[in-house]
Amino acid sequence: MQKLVKVTTTFQNIWLIDLKDELFSEKNTILFGDTLRLSISKNDSYYFSESIGLTYDREIISKDLPTENEIAFFNYMKKAQEKMFSKTLANKYDIAKYIRSTTTEEPENDPKTK
Repeated sequence: MQKLVKVTTTFQNIWLIDLKDELFSEKNTILFGDTLRLSISKNDSYYFSESIGLTYDREIISKDLPTENEIAFFNYMKKAQEKMFSKTLANKYDIAKYIRSTTTEEPENDPKTK
């Protein structure tokens, strides 16, 4: 059974994680499970990682329920494993809002650049 949550870390990364019960992570208050980072740059790829310790609970700013599109993207990436960023992919799963700007480009959602 999937226990999928969306977390934002103190480093402003946004992740989807399918939480798994694991003794070491429970004792050390670490989020553990299959992960997918949503907050990538346009020059980056989405990577699906299985059974990793993501971060300590104390580094979590928020935990939210993922949207249906985010769940669908997580399940898609579970099969694909790695995909380069594309606008088509980001728009299809409504995850473009998580794209980070690089230092050489203007932020997409910054009102000062419009």
